[in-house]
Amino acid sequence: MIKQSGRFGKSGYRFFCIRVAEKNVKILMVDKYFFIKGGAERYFFELKSILERHGHQVAPFSMQHPNNFPSEWADHFVSNIEFNGHSALQKLAQAPKIISRVLYSPEAKAAITKLIERFKPDVAHVHMIDHQLSPSILHALERHGIPVVQTCHQYKLVCPSYRLLVMRENRLCEKCVTGHFYHAVLERCHKDSAAASALIAFESYLHKWMNVYDLIRLFHVPSRFLGSKLRESGISAERIWHQFYTIKLEDYPFSDIFEDYFVYYGRLSEEKGILTLLRAMQNVSRSKLIIIGEGPQRAELENFSAAHKLSNVVFVGSKSGQELTRLVSRAKFVVVPSEWYDNSPLVIYESFSMGRPVIATTLGGMPELIDDGVNGRLFAPKDADGLSRLINDMLNAGESHLRAMGRAARATAEREFDPEVHYQKIYEVYKNLAN
Repeated sequence: MIKQSGRFGKSGYRFFCIRVAEKNVKILMVDKYFFIKGGAERYFFELKSILERHGHQVAPFSMQHPNNFPSEWADHFVSNIEFNGHSALQKLAQAPKIISRVLYSPEAKAAITKLIERFKPDVAHVHMIDHQLSPSILHALERHGIPVVQTCHQYKLVCPSYRLLVMRENRLCEKCVTGHFYHAVLERCHKDSAAASALIAFESYLHKWMNVYDLIRLFHVPSRFLGSKLRESGISAERIWHQFYTIKLEDYPFSDIFEDYFVYYGRLSEEKGILTLLRAMQNVSRSKLIIIGEGPQRAELENFSAAHKLSNVVFVGSKSGQELTRLVSRAKFVVVPSEWYDNSPLVIYESFSMGRPVIATTLGGMPELIDDGVNGRLFAPKDADGLSRLINDMLNAGESHLRAMGRAARATAEREFDPEVHYQKIYEVYKNLAN
């Protein structure tokens, strides 16, 4: 069982409350992006907003970028660096800077030091720091006596390439979990490049030898599955705290309307399992599948759909805001056919909030969200026949059954993802660390 660190006796708890009452905890929040890049940043900004609503002073530390939101602390951000879109000559010219930033960034360490001295935080909440910032910032935080909690959004601590997946083969891989990072080179895990994979493998070895992650007091994991991988890597259970993400439920209002279609929404890439979903659709004649999103696999998926005459599959491209919410909130259900260890996908959080049951695979943190047969269904990854059976079962079950599952999904969202509940739990963590 994953535990929250920190226990107090009665007298200790009273002293603890008196100390905290003297001042509100000041939080330094760190992420390499200060705009919505993905799910990690969505949680970062939602948590920042919750903390500020409760009267906390929050200072961000990040990287300068044209897409950044404005911040009074932006002068302290590190300079922008891009790892993609360069020619071979440009990469060669930037190699020293890239290697320095990835392995141990003196610039980031100096920049966060100035911010610490100006803001004087009580606790630091770190999110995604690898490559653009690097763990050098942890030494600056340690030097100033700032306790650190890190939310683990991906598997970087146990997998140099983040995903526990060999991307070029769409194959699950856990060979590096126990610290044997050379497998990243053998598998060419990063960009299908031996050189790029060697750099990230060396990065992982270096940070392990430096014991930089020993400076993190508590690891927040949104899935118990991720927590189990951290334990396998040697991190003690006392330093691992499980808590789901939070979302603003009012942004995804409950709907009791079920129109005659179901949806996939998200990135169109191989590890998302959409090709398996299309194979399943060869045995689904009732209803319509709407695929929402863009990505590198779109052309392949559209060609497969055309070649197999899947007339009940529609690609609508990227949608956002109210247009996306309306499409999803009226669907019979949502399919999340991921073929990698999806940590705790926000697609499921949003779908549940809107009262949509979810069909998902048994990988990663998804079975922790889905109570099979209650608020959704589970199937084995890459099992197109099993998926088609579940889709047909859901379509044949009738609207009353879908409504019951939808209400159960919404109840899960209210119980597990509510912002106020999340705040109370994360605030206890901050107070524990600050005192």
